[in-house]
Amino acid sequence: MELDESYEGREHSAVKHELLKGYLEKLLYIVGISGVKEITYVDCFSGPWGDESDDLHGTSIAISLDIIKRVHEGLAANNRIYDITFRAIFVEENKVRHSELREYLDNNCPSYVEYHALHGDYSKLQGEILRKCGNGFTFFFIDPKGWTDVGLPRLSKLLQRNNSEYLITFMYDFLNRFIPKEQLREQVSQLLGEIDDGFLSELQDMDPKQREEVVVRRYRRQLMSVMGNEAGRRSRSFHATILNKDKKKTIYHMVYLTRHPKGIVEFSKISKDVAIFQQRVRFEKNDRATGQLSLIAAEDEDFQGEIAADIEDVKSFWLAHLTNRPQPYTESDLADWLEETGWLEDDFQRAFNVLRKEGQIENLDDTPNRRWKRFVHFEKNERLRKCL
Repeated sequence: MELDESYEGREHSAVKHELLKGYLEKLLYIVGISGVKEITYVDCFSGPWGDESDDLHGTSIAISLDIIKRVHEGLAANNRIYDITFRAIFVEENKVRHSELREYLDNNCPSYVEYHALHGDYSKLQGEILRKCGNGFTFFFIDPKGWTDVGLPRLSKLLQRNNSEYLITFMYDFLNRFIPKEQLREQVSQLLGEIDDGFLSELQDMDPKQREEVVVRRYRRQLMSVMGNEAGRRSRSFHATILNKDKKKTIYHMVYLTRHPKGIVEFSKISKDVAIFQQRVRFEKNDRATGQLSLIAAEDEDFQGEIAADIEDVKSFWLAHLTNRPQPYTESDLADWLEETGWLEDDFQRAFNVLRKEGQIENLDDTPNRRWKRFVHFEKNERLRKCL
């Protein structure tokens, strides 16, 4: 992945859009071959903004339509289109931007995509949005510029829709400044639930990294409590961190919601690729700023250490969860662990290999011809145990 020049000065948007592109295309293709009759994409803050190009290629509008087009072509090439209805719903509150949005869609939306450009506050339009979604699968992209726009009361109707997934921008950097302010207690509570002086005191005593983790996980829990279960499947969440374009601190988290364990596994894989892309962008931006251009091009492997979990922590996790009795471990188990820890599958695979070499654990379903990158295939329910 390389940074498009249209993102100069807004590199964090490039990272966010890479996450959207990477996951949405894989998701829609998987959904498309599952036999659904309707696939809907909803963008609750469409803009356009930030991109001055005529084709708006650096906006979520153009990105989503391009992805739908590629998925449609991919399904057609494999004779898997059947009679799927593709639908795109774009919402914009600003009158001028809404006019630009409608004009763009009129001129650029593929003929096989049923599209709607809605004018107004997405929260007040939830009923209309849900009616237009139909009865099939829907993916909601909720990407506001303000932190109060993704409070639970504003999102609740959308979150309760079955057969849906969500990607929500959680503006942590802004929220963090306002958490202690008494006059904003109600707005903060709409994201984090009821908070009291004791909770605020605990936050103040935490280091910045711990505080951030506590806040974003509390927001995730609030979202999942509203989202609820579907057909026995519980709501799940994961988040990817987007850093400030200049400073090494979080500007926002992209919070992902699903009711399928495979969704967590696949989203975490895309998160890894995007995290490496983010490190590369920051590295190259710093090179340009200092005028000290690297003579040797950085490889993705050079950034792995920046995103990897502490291997001793992951080894301890494995040893705490395995027993001497062989047990199968599934994608659902992996999804649980990813949610719980925030680590990536690579972290678990790497630590398992170290423990395997040390003779502490083993995979009873291992095969001699296996490629030594994935030491546990969770999708095959492989049996693992501690060595006696």
